[in-house]
Amino acid sequence: MPVLDEFHAMFPHLPPTVMLKVDLLRQGVQFGAAPIGTRHYHHHDEKGQKPVDFKAHLQGSVTLPDGSPVFVGHNPASRYTILVDPESGRLRLVDGAAHEPVCDLMPGPRFTWTGGRTSTQAPMASVFTPSLGGACGPVAIFLLRHCEFAVDHEECRFCSWVRMGKSQEMRPNVSDMRETLGRIWGEQGAIGYLAFSGGSLFNRTKEADAFLTYMAAVRETGLPVPPTVAAIQALDAPDSRRLRDAGFDYACYSMEVWDEKAWTDVLPGKARSVGRERWMACLAEAVGVFGPGRVLSNFVAGVETMVPGLYETPQAAAESTLAGMRWCCEQGVYPKYAIWVPSTGAAYAGRPPAPLEYYAHLLEGRQALYAEFPLPVPDIDCRHCLTQSCEADLATLDPARYAAGAAGLVHWNERHQRAHIAA
Repeated sequence: MPVLDEFHAMFPHLPPTVMLKVDLLRQGVQFGAAPIGTRHYHHHDEKGQKPVDFKAHLQGSVTLPDGSPVFVGHNPASRYTILVDPESGRLRLVDGAAHEPVCDLMPGPRFTWTGGRTSTQAPMASVFTPSLGGACGPVAIFLLRHCEFAVDHEECRFCSWVRMGKSQEMRPNVSDMRETLGRIWGEQGAIGYLAFSGGSLFNRTKEADAFLTYMAAVRETGLPVPPTVAAIQALDAPDSRRLRDAGFDYACYSMEVWDEKAWTDVLPGKARSVGRERWMACLAEAVGVFGPGRVLSNFVAGVETMVPGLYETPQAAAESTLAGMRWCCEQGVYPKYAIWVPSTGAAYAGRPPAPLEYYAHLLEGRQALYAEFPLPVPDIDCRHCLTQSCEADLATLDPARYAAGAAGLVHWNERHQRAHIAA
């Protein structure tokens, strides 16, 4: 297979399917007529979800032949297309205008609840939404559908949702949540985790208030609550304690990028709202509240390469992010990463993705940190849910090389009960 052979020749120390996963993430795919993805309301009202190309709001996942799950979004300019083989009915990934085959694919979950409506006619996919196409049925709930950073054009440069439709603050409707969550449990039989997220406010205590309100509403439904994570701005210790006391299992205060110059360029709103040094202090303080491994920090891997003149080589950029991950491990903060997906509507839309060499260096360095630090892997992480990063794939595909330390102690394929995947 030419594409996999190409990756193997370029990066002989990494499984070629892992680099294929990276390339699918950084470039997206053309969906063609393949039955992939579901309608994704993201953070917006229904009225704002009517683009010319309906595929722009389809998101989901596919599984490579070795079992690696990949989050996919539609990009009409991608070199990759997913087609349906007319004879076998199987999904096939093809490369280029010549439709050169790359490999067969298994479709990810397409749950029927995402097309349902509550008794108040609210689209269920706007109450909860599938999280990054994970096969264990993780879901997200987006609150604070307004970002104050966007008012003065200070939004994070990789973020697209503030430009895609009408954004507004929302109040939870417990009835809608009960109907939707009940439908999800009934159809899927499992929910890998429940992520709370949304826009940002300069008043971080007020932002935390919304998370507490939504957590209370979820509990008021009376239905089982899966493991929960609050993806929010870095909070001071009193507000971190409020999250913990409300029942959040994990807090995720994402650094996004590590270098000080990258912070001011990529995260102007966060730089003004909190600042890098205070953000780091909040992360360290939160470990004392939640415990080691229960405070997370995500890095948008690759977006830092967009800062002009900051790094001489892709490897230097990767080393910077790895330095941030190392700092997190030393503090008891679990470092996560998501491969940067250039998104339509973001300030960095239209820019080229980070080079493959960057990711090859980053992936190996991240696995080395597993061997060095005994930090526990969060319960919300499993191979079937990590559709936008590769640490589980490396540990599973090449355990002798990549499953040392903490990675080797995790049964990545067994972390969550698999959700039912609707036909």
